Amino acid sequence: MSEGVVQETADGVCVLTLDRPPRNAITPALADELADALRRADADPEVRAVVLTGAGATFSAGADLSGGPDSLRALITADGGDLPGYREPAGRVTEVVAGLAVPVIAAVNGDAVGGGATVTLAADVRFAADTARFGFPFTRLGVCPEGASTYHLPRLVGPGPATDWLLSGRLVEPAEALRTGLVSRLLPAGEVLAAARDWAADLVARTSPAAVTRTRRLLAAAPATAAEAGAAESAALVELVGRPDCPEGIAAFLQRRPPRFAPRPTPLPGLTG
Repeated sequence: MSEGVVQETADGVCVLTLDRPPRNAITPALADELADALRRADADPEVRAVVLTGAGATFSAGADLSGGPDSLRALITADGGDLPGYREPAGRVTEVVAGLAVPVIAAVNGDAVGGGATVTLAADVRFAADTARFGFPFTRLGVCPEGASTYHLPRLVGPGPATDWLLSGRLVEPAEALRTGLVSRLLPAGEVLAAARDWAADLVARTSPAAVTRTRRLLAAAPATAAEAGAAESAALVELVGRPDCPEGIAAFLQRRPPRFAPRPTPLPGLTG
């Protein structure tokens, strides 16, 4: 029985929709279902990109607090929070997203709060409704950030805005989210999913699966210095120019035609690092 994740795959794009009325709350069961759906999409060689969105007017309101003041403690306790190596629900999702071979586009159709905001941070691209607000209210609830947000958020928007938002717990309005780089585009709510699909479709049509995976790995490696980044990029470049996709990409460019890249094998040989 589904906990609230609807999956639809067509033309190389897998769309995962959070559908848990009324506000798509992130429960441990839903987080695990979403993580499993992401793994299945990654294991499907026909899938080249994943779009994550929400049903209704809200992307996700995060944890369900309707149970009262003890809601979070009860949720964490029931979820095994006293066990060694425990990972909270949103963190289980972002860890999977970070390890995928395919890119993830978050189509944030409405407000994203708490775990509903942090699950988007490991995505490669975020498009949002021009009414969508992001909230990281953890300190206002007497807890700390989760979903690996203390890693992802400073990398996305810089340490200043990340510290502001995570310490204060205030709502981030759409214009600020765009200005700081948290989102790439603001669109009318009804156009967000279509724009994310179009971005994914263009990637499917025009890019090499092996090159996208390697580029994603390079971006995730977070080298400490430019020299480290240069060394990693050089090694990846040497590997990729020896693959058939490189001459095919150049030929397609010169001939002004769509490229015919090799399909995506799973797992991609030599591209696991």
